[in-house]
Amino acid sequence: MRLFVIAFSLFLLTPLNLASAHPHVWTDMTIKILFDKTGKVTGLHQTWLFDDYYTAYAIEGVGVGGDGKPDPKKLNEIMQVNMEHLKEYGYFTEARNKDKILKLKPITDKSTRMKGARLEMSFTTPFETPVSPSNDSFSYAIFDPTYYVEMLHAEVESPVILSEAPTGCHYKLIPPNPDPSAVAQAAMLDASMRGETGLGSFFAERVYLTCPEE
Repeated sequence: MRLFVIAFSLFLLTPLNLASAHPHVWTDMTIKILFDKTGKVTGLHQTWLFDDYYTAYAIEGVGVGGDGKPDPKKLNEIMQVNMEHLKEYGYFTEARNKDKILKLKPITDKSTRMKGARLEMSFTTPFETPVSPSNDSFSYAIFDPTYYVEMLHAEVESPVILSEAPTGCHYKLIPPNPDPSAVAQAAMLDASMRGETGLGSFFAERVYLTCPEE
């Protein structure tokens, strides 16, 4: 069976016959911000839904069961490979307490499935230390630093869910506003190029959490 890691330019595998210019893979995200009983943020439960083209490439050669769907065990093997590679890059997750980037513990709650014709992966990125969300101090962004993969929140009613949040908490999603030089650079990169470190941050959405002061 062929195992394919996610085709990020950071990795060794690259799909063939992709058009010039980044991005090459598109991902819709839904994020659940997790709280503990004291009202602190403990981590993010992330669900990534990949585009049809990448899905077809990733599951090529994966056997199907009697229901005509890819074998779940083989999908889990693909996810395991992906997670091992993503670990080195912090799972593309940048969570902040004010200006301090939060450290992550090992991921939990890994799962994968087909959602229609698209591959979906879910996992939780817990923080080493839970943080208080008061004073607008917590925010996150999830992005591929090379912008090989465009990662945006899904266009659904609730792309961000506040799980067991204190009363009065809400979030604000700030769309990307890349400067012209970043747009021009992304347009010049082809599938074989990595791009400059940090290019993806110009195209990243950032979510800011606001909760009442303690």
